[in-house]
Amino acid sequence: MQNKTVYTALKAFKFLVIFVIADFLFGTVAKQLYFGQETGKQARITYSLKQVDTDILILGSSHANKHFVPNVFEQNLNKTCYNAGVQGQGVLFQDALVKMILQERKPELIILNIDDIWLYENNSNYDRLSDLHPYYWDYRDVLKPILGLKSKIPDFKLIFKSYQYNSTLVHAIKYLVSPQKDFEGYIPLKGVIKPQIQKGLEKRNESTETPTLDPNFISAYKSFIATCKINNVNLLFVVSPWYEQNDLSNNKSMHLLKKIAKSENVPILNLYNDKRFLNQDKLFNDTSHLNDTGAHLFSEIVAKYAKSNTFDTK
Repeated sequence: MQNKTVYTALKAFKFLVIFVIADFLFGTVAKQLYFGQETGKQARITYSLKQVDTDILILGSSHANKHFVPNVFEQNLNKTCYNAGVQGQGVLFQDALVKMILQERKPELIILNIDDIWLYENNSNYDRLSDLHPYYWDYRDVLKPILGLKSKIPDFKLIFKSYQYNSTLVHAIKYLVSPQKDFEGYIPLKGVIKPQIQKGLEKRNESTETPTLDPNFISAYKSFIATCKINNVNLLFVVSPWYEQNDLSNNKSMHLLKKIAKSENVPILNLYNDKRFLNQDKLFNDTSHLNDTGAHLFSEIVAKYAKSNTFDTK
């Protein structure tokens, strides 16, 4: 019986040693592959954290990444600009990102593109925080409380390199094989929307469900504002236009986003239902994303607003 116990213990120990070695080898390769990227979403996140030192920084989801043309801001404001928008990321991610960036350097102005549904419950916004795993041990003080909202033991999980990098390798390989060109972080869309694709699509105001506000998202939004204020960074919030007109009068998330910003004296430029964009096929790639032509027009409008509502008020 004792021999069997010893044998089982040795077998378990051997398995553990093999696992640790395999994890170390995988992690070493994965880390080199990840931080060796020169294009793509992950490369832009790393660049935003480690190298960007511009006067203006754009943050937000794909509506930021695809709508804000840094060159337009540089020409209008005579300030350097970088677009650090990240596809699919909500307010939790933005709160983490701004805290990490401001540890390294401080832009004069941060423009955050806010989405009207940002404060509604959405489990995918927690799942997508895995984009931050590779930076955990460099920014543990920032990331532990945020990643801890979903997992109570982020330290234990992220000790293992296989867990730290497993959700990033597909993207790393993708952009290694097929590089994605960007323009100071901006990713232009070249398509033109076809009106017939609108048939059968539901507008946001036609939903029969009543979404629930997520208190963690509300706290993150307030934290984002507080972090920028503590670091003396000017803020401008922008709401991107949509192809179709939508009634947001019952949108609790949008109401609260605006209410909090107003209470904190953060200007909001709301172009959601702006007539210059409504039903303008030539300006949209799809119902919620401008194409390159639309992005240039949009950026001109935002840049002029920023000039008169941020820099010129100092």
